[in-house]
Amino acid sequence: MMKFIASTLEGAQAKARRAYGEQAVIVAVRNLPSGDVEVQASDRPQPAAPIQPAPEPAFGGGARQTINESLARQSHGARLNETLEHRFSEDALARLKGQLTAGKAGSARVDMTDQTARALADLLKPHGIGDALLADLIAGAQKSRIGEDLYRLETAFAETFAFGPLAFSPSAPVMLVGPTGAGKTSCAAKLAAACMESGAGALILTADASRAGAVEQIKTYSDTLGVDYYIVDSPQDVLTALRLKKPQGAVLLDTPGVSPFDPGDVAALRSFQEACGGDPVLVLPASGDAEEFKEWALAFADFGVKRAIITKFDATKRVGAALTAAHSAGMGLTHFSESPFISEGLLPASAEFLARRLLASTPGRVG
Repeated sequence: MMKFIASTLEGAQAKARRAYGEQAVIVAVRNLPSGDVEVQASDRPQPAAPIQPAPEPAFGGGARQTINESLARQSHGARLNETLEHRFSEDALARLKGQLTAGKAGSARVDMTDQTARALADLLKPHGIGDALLADLIAGAQKSRIGEDLYRLETAFAETFAFGPLAFSPSAPVMLVGPTGAGKTSCAAKLAAACMESGAGALILTADASRAGAVEQIKTYSDTLGVDYYIVDSPQDVLTALRLKKPQGAVLLDTPGVSPFDPGDVAALRSFQEACGGDPVLVLPASGDAEEFKEWALAFADFGVKRAIITKFDATKRVGAALTAAHSAGMGLTHFSESPFISEGLLPASAEFLARRLLASTPGRVG
């Protein structure tokens, strides 16, 4: 069962028929606040009589719910769905706690007797750069062959982080994860735009339909870019969309903001990942609570995230929180965003960009 949105009922029904063929069955119709019409359709005939829902099993019984149902029933966490076993939940939570404990054990110290170290520390500390990252950056800067701030910083970042843009393939979907408001949906649209420009094509799957304005946002992006998109309420919807569309280019799964400390959220994300075979990529805004970002990054690293996209460089002066978080979790950097406009896209992450960005926001210095 899938949802189709258009400006008219006829248009939404036409989308359903294109997806399912003439056997499409319209299950429900809903008028959206935007004025558009949402049609819920299936390729299976409706039953002759309503099926009474089975009694909901206990938490550990493997109950299957849609995103909206679980959001309505639970009191905390985003809960993409409730398909999980209690034992898995306990194990996941234990691993998260272990990662966080390990991540907080001790902190690196910087030798301030060295003049270069002091100068770099003075330059980086205002950005909220953590001690461990600061120590690694100072060690990396020592390898610079040119004794100027720009070159020292560029060398420092190149020695400390792994950089590399995302590669796209229909067999390896990109699954964007992270906190609410980080810019995951915008990143999905920007990545799709880049793929369309290269002639590769793109498909956006969004499981974030419950967020206020999310459907309208992804519809606007997709219609503007000419990108196909599907609203997916469950992992089964992901499988159905991939089967029907048979994508030839990039596949981008936009997930809701979830708590990586909630075993239910983690298990639900896992079920979506398994459905699409996606590579999870963390999306974090450049600035925020450094310790909270660090804990989030460590928790998502436990989930299997190895790379990060950092957004909203244009919205803040200090950019150390996300960099410190990625460094703490051992994540590579793939792309940066310094514009809210989809047309301006994402920048390939690079040491040069970071060096110039930090110098440009330091009083008395010119990048």
